[in-house]
Order: sequence, then structure tokens, then C-alpha cells
Amino acid sequence: MSGKHEPPTNRSFYLSVGTSTLRFAIIVALVVGGVLLINQAFPVLGSSGGGTIPNGGPGVSSSPSPSPSPSKPPKVTPSPQVVGVRIAVFNGTTVSGLAADTLTTITKKYGMVAAQDPADAPSDVAQTTLYYRSPADEVEAQFLADDFFKSLDVQITRLEPGTAVSRDVQVAIYLGNDYAALKG
Repeated sequence: MSGKHEPPTNRSFYLSVGTSTLRFAIIVALVVGGVLLINQAFPVLGSSGGGTIPNGGPGVSSSPSPSPSPSKPPKVTPSPQVVGVRIAVFNGTTVSGLAADTLTTITKKYGMVAAQDPADAPSDVAQTTLYYRSPADEVEAQFLADDFFKSLDVQITRLEPGTAVSRDVQVAIYLGNDYAALKG
């Protein structure tokens, strides 16, 4: 009976249903396994669903530490409150628009505020330098160095009076050729 189609039998119907069910079960198992694998590879940083800083932010170690002795409370390094910190960015390189782009990125990422328009530095800057206005602002400068400029060896120093930096600025960022090379 070659070339002729035969009407379906109960056996072929059940075989078709069983095969489809098995295929569906395999697909579900693969999807569930994939989700579990992804969750293992990329764990959730916090229960709030986002907005948390990996490793708890600056000053917090991700490695376990020995439990403190009962006589001394553990020393806690406060995380800086960077939202609202007034910054200025100066371009000490020949890359046009670098200060403006960096200022936009930092204000969007951290919620800092531009206290002065981006401008060119008075001279070339070899190494990116962060200047802080008061001792209280040093924490924010260090945070930017550790988080935003983590790939660079930036200098952090006190802003001396008499500079062209607006009095409203808490942290002045002078972008150097090292940063321009990194941005490539």
C-alpha cells in the first residue's frame, strides 16, 4: 500500500499526544534550568529590586571579617551621601567635549549637581585629579575616585583658595590625559 494515506488510528493519535507532551516537558525543564543557572550566575544584589551599590558601597568589605570582640563595637565607615553634591568638571585634554560628557554621566549616575558649566582646564593635565573644597567633601571625592574613576590612579587633594572654581563647588574634577586615553 505504498503511496496511500491511511486514516489515523487510536494508536497513532496517542503516540502523537505523548510525543507532544514529552516535547513540552523537555522545553519547560530547559527553561526552568536556564532560569536557575542565570540566577546562580547573577545573584540579586538586594531585596529592594535595584538601586543598591555592589559590595555595600565604599568602605564595606565583601569578604567575611572576624567577629568583633564584645568590648569594642565594630567600626562602621559611613557611605557618602553623593546625591546633591555640587561638582564642576574641567577638561585638561585635547579631546573636545570630554568635560561635558563626563559631567552629564556623573550627574545622571549619582544624582550630583553641576555647580558650574564644564570648561577647559587652564593647562594640560596628565593625571586626573579630584579637588575637594572642605574636609567634609573629601569623602565624596574619594567615592568618585573609587567608583567612577576606579580604572585610574587619580589624585585627590584639597582645593586651594583663589582658584577659578566657583565657591559653590564641593568637588572639582580635572580630567587628565589618562582619562582621555581610557575613554579612547
